[in-house]
Amino acid sequence: MARDATARLYDVEDSSVVYTKPGKKGSYDHGTIAFRARKGKLIDLDKLHESVWATRLSGGTSSGLVQLDVTAIGEVVVDGDSLVLKVPGSKKTFVLINNQNANAGSDEAAAFENVRAAVGNGKQVSITGQIEGWGGRWPQVLSQRPASPRRIIVTGFAEVKEPS
Repeated sequence: MARDATARLYDVEDSSVVYTKPGKKGSYDHGTIAFRARKGKLIDLDKLHESVWATRLSGGTSSGLVQLDVTAIGEVVVDGDSLVLKVPGSKKTFVLINNQNANAGSDEAAAFENVRAAVGNGKQVSITGQIEGWGGRWPQVLSQRPASPRRIIVTGFAEVKEPS
């Protein structure tokens, strides 16, 4: 159902929605839904929330969401004490936070340090991470609106190459 709800979003490329079900994890099935935005569009996480809620997963189910991984492109700036990713062509911003579960010396730990180094350089960067607050059983996940602006727990970083 969540796959179909995702595919109905206007900003999601229909052909990109893929549901992968690798097998059972404990007593429950688990799977991954991957998708991308249509060219020139941004995926609105509020619309995603509403679309999944509309599948009636808001109650009476033991299924849930482990995490919502995203990749966003923009410029990293400082806003007060926070590192913020400003998405071009949009008023959307994401607060970037360190992955407290990353092992020292790992690629995930280095990713946040690379984000710090990119502050104010004016270059476009690609940030990969998990949206904070999107995890748990559906009633819990869907009944609470995530923080605004959204917070991304940084797990990956890359500079965006300028088109030649």
